[in-house]
Amino acid sequence: MKFEPPKSPEKMNEKFASAYNSGILENLNLLFEHDAKVSKHDGSIISGYKNYNSEHKNLLKLGGKMTSTNKFCIQFEDIALLKAEWKIETENENGEKIVINGTSSEVVRKQNNGDWLYIIDNPFSS
Repeated sequence: MKFEPPKSPEKMNEKFASAYNSGILENLNLLFEHDAKVSKHDGSIISGYKNYNSEHKNLLKLGGKMTSTNKFCIQFEDIALLKAEWKIETENENGEKIVINGTSSEVVRKQNNGDWLYIIDNPFSS
C-alpha cells in the first residue's frame, strides 16, 4: 500500500508515527515540504530536504514503535498549528527496553492537491 500524507491537519501526528513505524525513510520525508524547517535536539534549526533527510535517517536508527497523539490543531485557511505528545518504545544496545518521549509543535500547510505537509517541525518543544 502506498504511503500518502494526510488530507486533514488533525491526522498529521498519527501519520508521522505511521511513517516512523514503517521504517521507510521516504515515508517520513513525504510529510515535509521541500524547504521545511526542523528544530534539532540541540535547538539548532535546519532547512531543506537534504538536512531533514539526514535527521530522519538518524531517527529511524532508534527502531522500536512510535505513538503520537495530537493535543490540538488550530487551523486558519491553509495553515495549521499542531501540538502532540509522542513516545518511542525501543531497546538500547544492551537489549534493555527504553522509552523516549516528548512534546512537539508543528506548523503544516495545505497543498494544492489537498495534502497537508510540515513547514515547521519542532519535535522537542515543551
